[in-house]
Amino acid sequence: MRRGSVFAVCLGVTVLVLVFCSGAYGAGWSQTQLPGAGGKSYLLSVSCPSTSLCVASGTNNLIATSTDPLDGDWKYVYAGDGPWPETENWPTDAISGKQIQEISCPSSGLCVGVTDQGNIYTSTNPTGPAAAWATTDIDGGGPNIHLEGISCPITGLCVAVTGGRNDSGKVFTSTNPTGGAAAWQVTELGEALDLRGISCASPSLCVATGHHGEIVTSANPTGGATTWAQVGAPGGPGGLEGITCLPGLCLTGNTGGNVLGSTAPDASAWTATPGGGSVQITGAACQSVSRCVVVDNNGDVLVAIDANSPHPYWSFDNLLPYTPAEGNALFGAACPGTYCVLVGSHGQILTSTEPFAIPPRAAGTGKSRKHRHRKHGPKRPKARIAPIHLSYPKPGEKPRVEARIRFYAHGPVRGYQCRLDKDHFRPCRSPKRYHVGGGHHFVRVRAIGTTGLRGPVAIEDFWIGRHHTGPNGTGAIVGCPWPPGKAQLPGCG
Repeated sequence: MRRGSVFAVCLGVTVLVLVFCSGAYGAGWSQTQLPGAGGKSYLLSVSCPSTSLCVASGTNNLIATSTDPLDGDWKYVYAGDGPWPETENWPTDAISGKQIQEISCPSSGLCVGVTDQGNIYTSTNPTGPAAAWATTDIDGGGPNIHLEGISCPITGLCVAVTGGRNDSGKVFTSTNPTGGAAAWQVTELGEALDLRGISCASPSLCVATGHHGEIVTSANPTGGATTWAQVGAPGGPGGLEGITCLPGLCLTGNTGGNVLGSTAPDASAWTATPGGGSVQITGAACQSVSRCVVVDNNGDVLVAIDANSPHPYWSFDNLLPYTPAEGNALFGAACPGTYCVLVGSHGQILTSTEPFAIPPRAAGTGKSRKHRHRKHGPKRPKARIAPIHLSYPKPGEKPRVEARIRFYAHGPVRGYQCRLDKDHFRPCRSPKRYHVGGGHHFVRVRAIGTTGLRGPVAIEDFWIGRHHTGPNGTGAIVGCPWPPGKAQLPGCG
């Protein structure tokens, strides 16, 4: 999740309603960021029931709305609990907070959100004040239930799913979502199903995704457990998060950056397109069954104009460069007809009226991506490893040293892969921590470029002595570095 340059900052921020830095990025994308405390919250989901209304939800009970998203005019409230104090230490001094995992608005007059503490938020006036949002404890279980996703294909049907550590594998349905707790019915699919997302193309087709790559479908979501069936894990064990379904197409993605699509989602006919990196696909949206966007937690947008073809071509662009203060994850997407809107970390919102302006292949040439790379040169980011920090084990812990590896890259990247000694390369993010014993150790890091190409491997080594005792007798397998100049432990001389 590391990137290069940062966005320009514009002046003229007003409270609640803002135009904060609208600049062009990537393929005609413009950025807006919520001001004040709203800019400290992560926007996790967005739903646009029409071209003149978009509603986003996120951490700390945040609901952000806009009737003119393209002009960057957004306001926000804290649904259910707000407003909260916007002090210097916010949100650590807030009394309480929930994470509105996902929101679904089947019409401009109804929005329904779910939280990670077992609450349903509903509003028939989503652009209204915080009091316009009603809170329902869906099953009386309080914070023990984790509602991860919701989809309302029509105003008369909403379907929510649970996952996480507690109460996994449940599906909640309602034909009257504003009717309180009694209006919601629960279906048990089994705690082994850690469900993280759901999308209903219609009342007769709902598709849910799981943390272990599972895909579960139903043609009758209110019909009980027997109406739900698992079609396997077509993308492998990588976790599936956000999903979008239209009649004729469903799209999701896993932790390896692979996009999974199907024109028959209730069957095993899912195809995976390699994303070329090691990042989590977090959300997707479509203007039609062929034109779709996918976002990941590394600030990238992937676009296709043939998403429903047997072998779709996804091209992508990095829209959010990484900064330690802001992060660069994108979590949600919506495409209400004439434009697309993306939301992400620290109140960041991106919009474009031309999300598909750059075709997957060069217009009129028929040249493949591989051919163009030969002509212009592949972009392979170079990873760099910062000085390695070693620390003693704490009293009572096993006599192992913790090596903390920080790294970065020059140029835009989609992710990193790390390797310790003779282990295999695995996806990683900075800082990476390893617990090691005595001996000579090697750390290797390589970056994955935005085109999916791997950069050269950066290597650092360090030595842990076998007989040096740490402070306060904390263990025997700690020691001083070798050769000189490499990472060293406190107290080594």
